[in-house]
Amino acid sequence: MLVLLLAAMPLLSLSACARDRSAPGLYRSYCRRCHGPSGEGPKRPVRLYPHLDLRSSPMVLRGDRAAVRQRIAEGHGPMPSYSKRLTPEELERLADFTLRIPSQSSSPSSGRE
Repeated sequence: MLVLLLAAMPLLSLSACARDRSAPGLYRSYCRRCHGPSGEGPKRPVRLYPHLDLRSSPMVLRGDRAAVRQRIAEGHGPMPSYSKRLTPEELERLADFTLRIPSQSSSPSSGRE
């Protein structure tokens, strides 16, 4: 039994490290599917939810950090709540990353994703 446990340890540590918990990694894991790789939202507009494009979201454009963090934590409409999946620190990093999206989309491409 102990031998099996010791043999599985490297696999357990690899799976824990596999998920990128940086702000861009969190965005890729939790936000990109609906908001797109650069915050542009879906190619076809969704009339019921016009602010899937984070580059034109009023709360993002006015820099309302508290509202962005609350929306990520609590969800809204079809957007799920992430307060149980993300730590408070990860919520803060993701809110900061989201607020930088409009300036990233208007600046020249830096070659980074």
